[in-house]
Amino acid sequence: MRSRRQRKDACHSGRRGEDGAPRSYARRWDVLGLAGLLGAHLGFFWRAVLLRGFFVHSDICYFFEPAKHFMHECLRAGRLPLWSPYIFCGYPIAAEGQIAAFYPPSLLISWLLPSPAAINYLIVSHLVLAAVSMYLLARHLGISPFGSFVAGFVFSFSGCLFAHLHHIGLICAAAWLPLTLLFVDRAWRGRVLHEAPFAALTYAAAGLCGHPQTLFHITLAVLFLLVWRVIQGRGRRAARPYHRAVGLFALTTILGLGMACVQLLLTADLSASAPHGEIGTLEYVTSFSLLPKHLMGLIVPNWEGTPAFNTYRGERYYWEFVLYIGLLPLLLAVLGAINRSGRPWAVFGLTALVLALAAGNPLYHALRFVPGFAHFRVPARHILLFTLSAGILAGYGWESLARWAQRAGGRRVVVYGAFVVGLMACDLFHFDRTLAPLSGPEVYRATPRVVHVLKGDRTWGRCLIVPPIDIYADWVPAGGWAANPDGWLEARTYLPASVPMSYGLRMIGGYAGFVNPSQTIFFQSATVQAFESQEMDLFSLVGTRYLLVGQEREQLALPAAEIPPFTVYRNAGAFPRAFVVGEVVPAGSYDEAFLATAQLAGAGGLRSTAAVRGDLGSVAPSGQPKATLHIEEPRPERIVVGAQSDRDAVLVVNERWNPGWRVLRDGRPAPLLEVDSVLMGAALPAGEHTVEFLYRPRSFLIGRAVTLISLLVCAILIAFPRVRRERS
Repeated sequence: MRSRRQRKDACHSGRRGEDGAPRSYARRWDVLGLAGLLGAHLGFFWRAVLLRGFFVHSDICYFFEPAKHFMHECLRAGRLPLWSPYIFCGYPIAAEGQIAAFYPPSLLISWLLPSPAAINYLIVSHLVLAAVSMYLLARHLGISPFGSFVAGFVFSFSGCLFAHLHHIGLICAAAWLPLTLLFVDRAWRGRVLHEAPFAALTYAAAGLCGHPQTLFHITLAVLFLLVWRVIQGRGRRAARPYHRAVGLFALTTILGLGMACVQLLLTADLSASAPHGEIGTLEYVTSFSLLPKHLMGLIVPNWEGTPAFNTYRGERYYWEFVLYIGLLPLLLAVLGAINRSGRPWAVFGLTALVLALAAGNPLYHALRFVPGFAHFRVPARHILLFTLSAGILAGYGWESLARWAQRAGGRRVVVYGAFVVGLMACDLFHFDRTLAPLSGPEVYRATPRVVHVLKGDRTWGRCLIVPPIDIYADWVPAGGWAANPDGWLEARTYLPASVPMSYGLRMIGGYAGFVNPSQTIFFQSATVQAFESQEMDLFSLVGTRYLLVGQEREQLALPAAEIPPFTVYRNAGAFPRAFVVGEVVPAGSYDEAFLATAQLAGAGGLRSTAAVRGDLGSVAPSGQPKATLHIEEPRPERIVVGAQSDRDAVLVVNERWNPGWRVLRDGRPAPLLEVDSVLMGAALPAGEHTVEFLYRPRSFLIGRAVTLISLLVCAILIAFPRVRRERS
């Protein structure tokens, strides 16, 4: 048998890793580095992991928790959350994107866990993924295990990611950025068709997270990496580096976009109805840009105060301007920028800062015409790319420091390493704890008294909610979100934005990124009519049975009950879930339809007459029909109405019109009608019929098919070389 020394020498004489260390030796340190990153996150987030506290602040409270609650219910019922009947009189919530309705980790976690716990595990797991993927990228670039640990730690605990914890889609997508760069570079150094499918998979995963702007940033990073490699002229086939780079970029992005198509097409379809007048203008593309004074935050974080303790006095939306990475990592990054291997990443980081400093930047006079730059505002989010480069540079900086310490004495490397880890952890942990407030379980468990009252009424109807105070995006509880995290219970008591969806209340309003501006005119007019003219016709049309108005707000001439903090008004004239009308006012455009609807409301004729856009076919409504209706709703995306009418009429379903709805009358396709500028309906001939409304957007059907085909192509590209190798 060989001696222990012989076995050790044999082990060390094997193949070496990227950094020149024996591979078996490096693997032990890799295991320790990855375990250290996992332990750091579990230690920092132990309350969130054990569900002793829950993320709650800002958009988590207003949008993500209600959306994830709805998603959990849908998945447990065996369906995808395509359409929500609880906000905006019906809304295509999967198309919103940030709910991540097609992202596998989100689907699995949301199916297994209720919304507060699902949010905890989504955030923590993706911060761990960000650290691990950054570690692997740094190792691929030749950085030692400890330097890679520093890179992963800096990236995942950076102020940029922690400041955006309430933007779950951004965090999930950003976690795939280093891994995408890793596979792209592996494909460049090796065989494109062997490695590029893995880059496309990670690129698609980022696309399915539902945050298109972060996907755009990943695209910029991939483009930078390939340009850098072309300039270096390295690779197996350096004779045609431009062709190789273009092919790799096209394969990664096109195949990745194809696999994410089911989400991206839905989001593009929804965004097409949003206002586009500002897109491409200089004011739009430079809004919420980083200012030169914000660079002070690299050295002195929170020098303008912080919402964590309600002391912030800077520009609105504090989280967009946080770029702190820690003082010691910043010094290491500066040291790494001197390193020859780190210079390209220094150029990349400085370029990202220049793009983030958009206000007054002459580059944006041209960039506002470039796709991507023209479609997204908040250029300050280029900080993500700066943070990526700073993490890699910090790893290179440790390499330079370690080489100097090695020359001074081997033991000093261990001392300096312990010092770096300790100081870096203390600095970033102290800073990040204010950006990750955890509330107690009671914030989500408590149900406002007014919700119990409304849920006790089994009559179908919607509610309009006007909170007693304005709860907006950067509202914080008294004392700040870190000093008083349970103060978000007050915000949920006021039922702002989409919070009522958590309790199953159907609302007129809500919060989402894309809202149809034409239909918004209807609801604005209805509000003016109700609170200034004391007329409820337009609100009654969309089934508004209750109006919850803050006790300090305007009063209405309706029966009322005081349920603090609201005065609850009951509108007995609310329209039912479905009804028929016998007279039609044809309209050729939305403006004509809305004008006709407003005139009918003023004359009290909405119950008998409707302004209709669409093809009635051979149906000619005339006179008031006698009709009976039977309604079934097996799921939000399917409404079945059994109708019997003594004459031709128009059947109206009290759900917001959307082009994704389809109509089947007695099993055959029929035209979808836009009724009274906001509702949907169908022509109803005399007699007995079954009319079925199905939410089946064409963008979803096409996107699903493209995604499945792209996944098949990716699987073939991954499997074929390996099958061929085994056969040979």
